[in-house]
Amino acid sequence: MTLHRPTGITIISILMIIGGIILLFTGITPLIIGPLISINISDYEISQLGLLITIGGLILVALGIASFIVSWGLLKGKGWARTITLIISIIAIIFAIISLASIRDLIHIIPIVIYGIIIYYMFTRKVKLFFGKVKEPTT
Repeated sequence: MTLHRPTGITIISILMIIGGIILLFTGITPLIIGPLISINISDYEISQLGLLITIGGLILVALGIASFIVSWGLLKGKGWARTITLIISIIAIIFAIISLASIRDLIHIIPIVIYGIIIYYMFTRKVKLFFGKVKEPTT
């Protein structure tokens, strides 16, 4: 029996692809600028700043690529992709709560709600069935 992918999984995957594209493009600029700052600079602090900018760009590009891989895993019903999505969602909620508590800007409620919905959705029966986390009852 072939399981159909839940629509919500497709939506989450598309959002992850969009996020991955944003991360890639955001990371490309520091990868170009960082080495330029470091070249022929006698000032040690500025040279180190160029290195840090380059490392930041590499991290953003790596996260963008990881986002594409997790999105593919979600579309294919891979259990590891569901697990990673849950971990990312929990971490995002923690950061949003910290931001809400420290900055006291109510805009940080939005990611708490969105990632909360994703966590809830990932534990619904049809999603768990799609990822092979529960067995379909035999009739």
